[in-house]
Amino acid sequence: MRASQEPDTGSSNYPPPVYAVAEDRRSVPPAGVFWWLGSTILLGAVIGAAWWLLAPTGRLFGDPEVATEWVLRDLTLAGLELIAGIAVGAVVAIRLNLPGVVARILAALGGSILGSLLALGVGEGFAYLFGPHGRDDLPGSDFLLRSYGALAIWPAVAAVIIFATALIGLARRRT
Repeated sequence: MRASQEPDTGSSNYPPPVYAVAEDRRSVPPAGVFWWLGSTILLGAVIGAAWWLLAPTGRLFGDPEVATEWVLRDLTLAGLELIAGIAVGAVVAIRLNLPGVVARILAALGGSILGSLLALGVGEGFAYLFGPHGRDDLPGSDFLLRSYGALAIWPAVAAVIIFATALIGLARRRT
């Protein structure tokens, strides 16, 4: 102790941090779970807006009356969700050794499911509000998703990446 420091005699600092009980390293604070859930849901809104802008027959280019472009509209959403699944899966996989991994995985995958549904709602909602609008006499020309299996790509890819990374980590620990 230096001469300029007063001795710590207050009862508020007892026991010193050296003797304090260790924190629970298996849990994650609720703010962390809400962050993972909220960020993946917000990513879904961004993907929906990008789908509406970038898809053929969307806002920027393409003709809603050309039937060959309708499948490209669905593939654009599938591609954007593939990229989101890789990104979310990789970020969670990097953090597998940190505490609260189960809560983080569940929040990220649950948020991916909700974000995927929000992407559909935002993309179709923007098309309903701002166009392009299809013709009434031509079914399928509206900006709608026809292949609902594309919605499962994001959470599925994230889950596969997390599972494969955890499996590789377990195999490395055993050898």
